[in-house]
Amino acid sequence: MLATVVALAVPLLLAGCGADESAPGPTTASSSATGSPSSPASPTGSPSATPSTSPTTAPSSADAPRPSPTDQTTTDQTTTGQAPAEQTEQTGIDASHHQGPIDWRQVAAAGIEFAYLKASEGTRFVDPRFAENRRAATARGLVVGGYHYFQLCTDGTAQARHFIDVLGKHDPVRQLAPALDLELAGSCATPPPRTELLAEVREFLAVVDAHTGTRTVVYLYPELEERFGFAGDLADHPQWVRRLGDREPRRPWQVWQYDDRGTVPGIAGGVDLNLRRTG
Repeated sequence: MLATVVALAVPLLLAGCGADESAPGPTTASSSATGSPSSPASPTGSPSATPSTSPTTAPSSADAPRPSPTDQTTTDQTTTGQAPAEQTEQTGIDASHHQGPIDWRQVAAAGIEFAYLKASEGTRFVDPRFAENRRAATARGLVVGGYHYFQLCTDGTAQARHFIDVLGKHDPVRQLAPALDLELAGSCATPPPRTELLAEVREFLAVVDAHTGTRTVVYLYPELEERFGFAGDLADHPQWVRRLGDREPRRPWQVWQYDDRGTVPGIAGGVDLNLRRTG
């Protein structure tokens, strides 16, 4: 597997996914499904990262191997009687406008194969760099998907419709499944009771799944998961799990966010690094 972009870092809040629409939350680079919008707050563990003003050719950590549960193609053991499916792992990032301008040519040349990009938040916010980042990353051969930063006190159906409007038509062959970023940071100070919040999240997923014809990937920031324990309830959707370091997450995952201050040529400052299972 490619190892040009790994630089394990001290745990920090996710940068790509952070909150942008409301509440003054953390404004640092971590927020990324793997970073929330502008001023409001960057989710502490969201799929994206640090604000930057101009792309630089950051040194790539070629000597530091990325965490890899398996450096080779693996076989998925099944009990269905069908031939087991092969799984491979791709290296990717999640990012938002917090990363500033990105030189996707350099990113692709460094071995990055996919990118989750912040598309929207709440019912109004649109990441100002989403459209251009998606166009440029796709042009360089990356597989791209959008993610939505969920506002905990806002109607789930309304948020889903906003996300769909920003994403546009979904192409399941050329695009990643959409992702939902669930965090406490940057949202209302007093979230709804567990049952109510879970119902809103399920409404969001139902609307987006129906629109795209696929299952939305769910990112549960550890702090939110500790409080609400949604992982089991949402296990019918692919999981994007944050566990910084080289030890694989304990629960099943499709995307593993293993670094929130990775170094990637073409991106100024740190960025969230992820592994993605395919097949």
